[in-house]
Amino acid sequence: MVLMGTGTSHGVPVIGCKCKVCLSERTEDKRMRCSALVSCGETRIVIDTGPEFRIQALKYGLSRLDAVLITHSHADHVHGLDDIRIFSHTRPDVYYSSNASAETAGAGLPIFANATTVSDLRDRFSYVFHPKVLGGGLPKLNLQECESFCAKNPLKIGTVCAVPIPIMHGPTKCSGWLLWEDGKKSAIAYLTDCNKISDESLEEIKRTGQEIEHLVIDGLRVELHSTHCSFNEAMSYAERIGAKHTWITHISHDLFHFQIQSYLDRRLPHFPHLSNIVSHGGSVSPSYDGLVLLAD
Repeated sequence: MVLMGTGTSHGVPVIGCKCKVCLSERTEDKRMRCSALVSCGETRIVIDTGPEFRIQALKYGLSRLDAVLITHSHADHVHGLDDIRIFSHTRPDVYYSSNASAETAGAGLPIFANATTVSDLRDRFSYVFHPKVLGGGLPKLNLQECESFCAKNPLKIGTVCAVPIPIMHGPTKCSGWLLWEDGKKSAIAYLTDCNKISDESLEEIKRTGQEIEHLVIDGLRVELHSTHCSFNEAMSYAERIGAKHTWITHISHDLFHFQIQSYLDRRLPHFPHLSNIVSHGGSVSPSYDGLVLLAD
């Protein structure tokens, strides 16, 4: 997995902001909106398509796409969705044919999200699903609700298994994602945009039987927020999940990258399980754009 974006909804730098973090020249302090690229063999999956998706896809050499996993329908996570159209236009064997009618051209590029998000996407991108005039330039999308997939019945996309993990982003129901290579026991948990993770969702992660190599979890800032985890809250959930490596994402412009690391290091003694993991080669750190996560 490559974290293509790790910033909050504003991104960093924030438009018009002259704070020290937004003016920083350090690469790790520049954050696009949250998105991740999952690569496993020939399989390519994207989690969320925010406003910078085109830039991210070009930067990280995305030339094939098998599916998109959506966490929720907020603008910073879906407003680049139209830019996946190139993948539905370049997969004539499966998704699209210029010589075929709409009824026979294929179902479209699979997009998996919870029911609320699927409904929102149909409204937000109504021109895709209810075109008044037939013509080129429209992505061919196959929206699918993900709630039926679970630890006992994971979604399978190529060589990747995925399980949606229900999480709460204030009043908004989001889908975190647990992913692993089919036949392997090492997984990545991607839980962005949340401030509440239920006991049932934490149990669902355990029910997969996977060892969590990497946890990517929402951590907006030091202070509490009504819809995002603070750094301390993110560490509290990480303490319960027990991943070898924990990475904070969806980060604001309040602190430099190195200051966040210092804060996490100072808080670590308050979390004995995390402290033990770190003492045996694990880590708890802020993520950054371009971070590569490997799960054997």
